[in-house]
Amino acid sequence: MAQCVHMQISSPLQLPESLTAIFNRFATSYSSAGMRFSDFPGRWLAFEADELERGVERPLLDIEPPQDDVLEAKDKFDSDAMLAAGAGVEVIIVSMYLAQQSMVVRRAGESEGLAPSGPMLSISVSSSEQSLGVSGYVELDSQGSPVRVGQLLPLFNVSKDVLQEA
Repeated sequence: MAQCVHMQISSPLQLPESLTAIFNRFATSYSSAGMRFSDFPGRWLAFEADELERGVERPLLDIEPPQDDVLEAKDKFDSDAMLAAGAGVEVIIVSMYLAQQSMVVRRAGESEGLAPSGPMLSISVSSSEQSLGVSGYVELDSQGSPVRVGQLLPLFNVSKDVLQEA
C-alpha cells in the first residue's frame, strides 16, 4: 500500500481542499477545552470519503498503532481499509500520534520561531485517490493540553511499487 513521505518544498503547493477541511475538522475537535494528550497512544482511522464529506465520522477501521513494525502494520491497515470500503470507494486515512518539535519539517524560508516549543499532536490526512495529502499538528503544553493548531504541510503518498522500482 502507500507510505507517507514528508519533504521540504521550496515552492508552495496547492493543498487538497477536501483533505485540508478534514484536517481542520480533526484539529479543531482535538483542540477542545479539557482534552489531554500526555499519554495518547495514537490512532489510525479509515473512513469512506463520501461519508466524511457529509459530516459522518463513522470509521471503517479505528486502531491504536503498534509500537513495533509500524511500517508493515501501516501497510496492512491501509490494505484492510481498502478491503473494508470495497472496490471503487475512496478511503480517507487519518493518522494521529504524539511527536516532539524536532520532528517538525519547516517550509523553505520559515523562521525557527514558528515551530512548536514542546510536544504536539501530529495529524496526517491522506486519500486513496490522491497522491498529495496534508499533515499538521496541534501544539500541546507541558501537561498535554492543546494550545494552538500549527502549520499545515503537504504529505506525499508514495506506493511501495514506486519505491521498489527506484
